[in-house]
Amino acid sequence: MRPVRPRHSQSRQTPPRQSQLLRRQGGIFTTISAGAWIRHWREPYLLLLAVPWPLFLTLLAALYLLINVGFATLYQLDPAGLEGRTADQPGFEQAFFFSVQTLGSIGYGALYPRSTFINLVVTAESLTGLIFIALSTGLAFARFSRSSARIRFSELLTVHSYNGLPTLSLRMANDRQNTLLDARLQLILAIDERTSEGHVMRRLHTLPLLRDQSAAFLLTWTAMHPIDSASPLQGLSPAQLAAAQAEILVAFSGIDETLQHPVHARCSYPADRIHYGECFIDMVEGAGEQRLIDWSRFNQTRPCH
Repeated sequence: MRPVRPRHSQSRQTPPRQSQLLRRQGGIFTTISAGAWIRHWREPYLLLLAVPWPLFLTLLAALYLLINVGFATLYQLDPAGLEGRTADQPGFEQAFFFSVQTLGSIGYGALYPRSTFINLVVTAESLTGLIFIALSTGLAFARFSRSSARIRFSELLTVHSYNGLPTLSLRMANDRQNTLLDARLQLILAIDERTSEGHVMRRLHTLPLLRDQSAAFLLTWTAMHPIDSASPLQGLSPAQLAAAQAEILVAFSGIDETLQHPVHARCSYPADRIHYGECFIDMVEGAGEQRLIDWSRFNQTRPCH
């Protein structure tokens, strides 16, 4: 018998070496590209959802014109197959506008198909028009129906004493002031660390919060992380954080009560935006049923020890 060669021993081709430039974005490294949507160029659906609206409409218009030019060229293969042509207008121009009428199911005027070939092309274009309209409508609806969270993050973080412990604080606000259900918040420390073997790695450490979720998020939320013995920030001075290129990553998620769709928001803070010995000024004034919220104080801090 001929021995069967193990699958794992088959020769494999080594993929060509590729390199990409990286940049730090939101505390982590990502590839450099002209636009975030370019990375989806191999997946047309994701690409058309990610491109800006002007480019999306431009691509639709270009595809629409390309389809009509292609079918107009086919109609030119049988000039006698279109009844009603006039001599005072170029043949391709008449074929092009005939294609526009066919693709949009507008209905014919003076021009109409006569030969079998032209009728077959009309049939193919009618099917193409149905598919084009269905796809473009679906893509436009998918773009319009995407929900987004307008979450405002404070311009800086503060570290001050709270219940006897130094505490990292972050202020957030819901700019839309609609109810976001099952709101969840996560803080992560991104920092360069050197192992005992001398390897430098970018590590991510979760910063536990006193309250990391809320049944309903309507106005503001002050997130607080106590810097205790279990905190990744314990024992790190501002100079050490800056030397390790530390950043605080913030990730928010919730469900829009109106649309019933999940929403997300994120932000990052480099080490120089962490202010020690300061705390946020209270935004709410008054007592009882009548209270006032002063949005001008959103980023204001005061000395706090």
